[in-house]
Amino acid sequence: MRRPGLKSIWAVLLTALLLLGAGLPVHARPGFFNREAGSGAKPMPSSAPSGKLQEVAPPGAVQQLRQELQRHRPSLRLIDPGNDSIVSSDALELRFEIEDWPLSSDPELGLGPHVVLQIDNRAPLRLSESNGNRLKVRIDNLEAGSHRFSAWAAYPWGEAVQAPGASIQGRVHLWQKLQGTQPEPDAPWLVAVPPAGEQGLQPLLVDWLIWNAPLQNLREGDGRWRLRISIDGDSFLVDHQEALWLKGSNGAGSHDIQMELLNGLGEPITPVFNNQLIHLKAPSGPKPGWMRPRLTERQLERLSGSPEPEAPEVVESTPAIPQKAQEKQDEKAEQAPEPPQAEIKDEDEITAEAESEPMAPEGINEQEPEPPLAEEPRAEEPSKADAALPTPAQAKPVEPQEQPTEAEPKLMPSSSLGGSARELLNSDGRLRKP
Repeated sequence: MRRPGLKSIWAVLLTALLLLGAGLPVHARPGFFNREAGSGAKPMPSSAPSGKLQEVAPPGAVQQLRQELQRHRPSLRLIDPGNDSIVSSDALELRFEIEDWPLSSDPELGLGPHVVLQIDNRAPLRLSESNGNRLKVRIDNLEAGSHRFSAWAAYPWGEAVQAPGASIQGRVHLWQKLQGTQPEPDAPWLVAVPPAGEQGLQPLLVDWLIWNAPLQNLREGDGRWRLRISIDGDSFLVDHQEALWLKGSNGAGSHDIQMELLNGLGEPITPVFNNQLIHLKAPSGPKPGWMRPRLTERQLERLSGSPEPEAPEVVESTPAIPQKAQEKQDEKAEQAPEPPQAEIKDEDEITAEAESEPMAPEGINEQEPEPPLAEEPRAEEPSKADAALPTPAQAKPVEPQEQPTEAEPKLMPSSSLGGSARELLNSDGRLRKP
């Protein structure tokens, strides 16, 4: 037999349960940054550096270099091996591709723009040379198992470029993957970024990278993580990812910089990966170029990796070369007619010398007189044909053409003359004077 009143009772009880449960809070699964949800607690406020620490402006050279390099948008990409891959080798070889970042290093001014690679908590490797836009790194002393790595484009002073695509992170496993030894893919992960040279130069550069950190400060009271920075015992909290320049503490000596990633309530987040310590040794040797108060234009080009400008003198001197050559050609053209004049003048001199040469045998004959010609009789009378011969004075203009040159031997009078020509000679062989 049915009891209609029983249904009414169950309906009343069910309605009461629904009304009572509506006012209970719904708890979400606690995550890395939302553990304070529902507790009503307010996030820890950030604080400025205190004690001996004082935030200051970066060196003048750093400001110049930052302005010079801000036109670049570096992009870094892992080529091989793939992220989270297993490498069956005792050595790890990583290959990267870098775009729009002028890697350089100057022997005088120091390291320029470069790429930094850090594996686990090992000392960072700084890469300033590439094959085109490819980087290759080989590491031989890694132990078997899982490792994490991070790489980023860095300024000459070591600060990481905070831009999309300028930094990457991943995991790689030698021989076999070991669970629980590395952060989860979506877990927060802190990387402390040391200054270039790892020296305690003043002012101190304090920089870091946080992977998988949510955006915050989008609205008032929105603070889901904090970074506690301690330098030689003085601590402060920051809630934004921006490099700091600090002065004070131990001065220009060694420094210990500790960084701890906390949630909004100040609780550590996986401290095994997010509690990092950097030891900066005391400065030694000359200061790097980026620590100078100011760089010259040429030093700025060298330290920023700008290509060397082409020598302007080559372009400017090119038009001047044909002009000088043309002037030389004009001078040669003006001097060209002069050699014939000199030759004509020489011929005149030779002619004048030739006219005076007949007197040379006279001087020689005076020193060495020839014996009289005995072969020819001297009693013959001149004929009418011989009387028509010119006198010695009339024969002088004709003789120079037949006179011997200096290169030929001078002919002496001999008995080869015939007719009345013998009458022109004295007994000693000299010409008779009129």
